[in-house]
Amino acid sequence: MGRGSSPDPALAARFTVVLNQTQVALFSFARGLVGEPELARDITQDAFMDAWRAATQHERPFDGANDETGIRRWLFTVTYRHAAKALRRRGLIAWESLDAERPHESGALAETPRFEDQIAEAEALRAALLTLGPQDAACFLLQVAYGFSTAEIAAIVDLHPDAVRKRLSRAKQRLRAAYCEQSPGTCAGRRS
Repeated sequence: MGRGSSPDPALAARFTVVLNQTQVALFSFARGLVGEPELARDITQDAFMDAWRAATQHERPFDGANDETGIRRWLFTVTYRHAAKALRRRGLIAWESLDAERPHESGALAETPRFEDQIAEAEALRAALLTLGPQDAACFLLQVAYGFSTAEIAAIVDLHPDAVRKRLSRAKQRLRAAYCEQSPGTCAGRRS
């Protein structure tokens, strides 16, 4: 498809459906990784630009097979890669050993009923999430927020499933500790 030519109406309609179904989730995922709404919007837009190019060239998973799961996984993979590239450019990715032992807190994160408390809790969680390494944050978000399996996460972030399981465990421990540091009143009495 050259410049100035109009896209296939069926392709454009299908792509609009995909965009509408995944835009909010991809933006939230990108924001969880990079922390900045504007950068997350740019990353999401870049992912959709890549998707449009793949769709117009009938590349997998946009090859007409109606693989909705594959398209969703592909979009999260591309979003993750754009976020990692943006963080690398800014020098914010620090590679960490999987074997490093970190102290952790035990207990679940408490729920608060008041709206103001929920906003404060969301901000504390967002800040705590930013303390994780990008791959750990990606693994955590992909599993907890978006429901991907360990095998799917491994494919998205290009890791072995065992490494993903280790990263998930470490991410949960670090997130709990960072969250408790950000919002000590919520974790009071829950530390072991």
